[in-house]
Amino acid sequence: MKTIAKLTIFILILLGNYSCNGDVFIDDFAPSVSELKLDGNGDSSIIHFASSNWEVLSVYCYDNNFSGHFQTYDADGNLVGQQPYFEGLGKIVCEEVLTGFTIERNHSDELKITANENLRSSFFQFSLLVGNEYESQEINITISPSEGYVIDHITYSLDAFFHQQQGEDKETFTINNPSDTPFTFYEYPFKDECHEVIFVSDLPEAFRLLAKNNLPVEIPSLTDDGNLVMDGKKANFTSERQALPLPFPNTEPKKVVIPAYARQRITLLMMYEWFETEFTLYAIHTKTKKQRIITGTLQSKMPKRSFIKRETINN
Repeated sequence: MKTIAKLTIFILILLGNYSCNGDVFIDDFAPSVSELKLDGNGDSSIIHFASSNWEVLSVYCYDNNFSGHFQTYDADGNLVGQQPYFEGLGKIVCEEVLTGFTIERNHSDELKITANENLRSSFFQFSLLVGNEYESQEINITISPSEGYVIDHITYSLDAFFHQQQGEDKETFTINNPSDTPFTFYEYPFKDECHEVIFVSDLPEAFRLLAKNNLPVEIPSLTDDGNLVMDGKKANFTSERQALPLPFPNTEPKKVVIPAYARQRITLLMMYEWFETEFTLYAIHTKTKKQRIITGTLQSKMPKRSFIKRETINN
């Protein structure tokens, strides 16, 4: 009987302690959703909570290629850290070249999630952990791909640029003329030549901002007196090297005469004019009208002159 009495007292004590601390467990914060899908074109949604007994504990992004950074602000808009958590009211802003989102707590029982953009070709997913010292809950958010940007205009540094001339040996071959008369043939130095251009940016992802690939933009040309001018020439805005047509005929031949009983080594030399200049491209989002600025350099390589070098080979 004593054992039963002691056990009964022990249970009553436990029940009493539970009732004394019941406010900790009764105040369930329960978010209104555990999953959320947002349109990547600036969509937002508000998650409601059953109480205010919770904090934003962490944010986790599932994409291994995600390289964004977080900035955390307090209720007054002051930057307080770069970790994806905060207590009380405040917000977390996540920015990356291709993806961005914002988590805001402006009221004690609400959390606003905004999909700033998602320029990836696939859905972007991250999870949000909310809770207190007793329990936590995960909310999964999915952001659909957004529309992308269109080119507004592009500018170049026409006064400050680098240019030089480069010489290259393009072809070498030997011709033997065993006859007693000169042998004549024609070489076409420019038949396989083109104007090469390439856009280079410190952020390779920048070329993925645009809604369409290979959009044409105007590019500068180098004049004979060494100045850069805009003369209507265009190239596609892409990170791939492009081969543009030459601004002059590529069928002009060079006459080569090999003397009688001569054996000669023929070398074709090409002189190229090369320049590099900085560009700034301004792009506008098709839906949100947000502006993005892409910077980098344009490199151009143009064949200008050709030479035939002949060396007699003595047997």
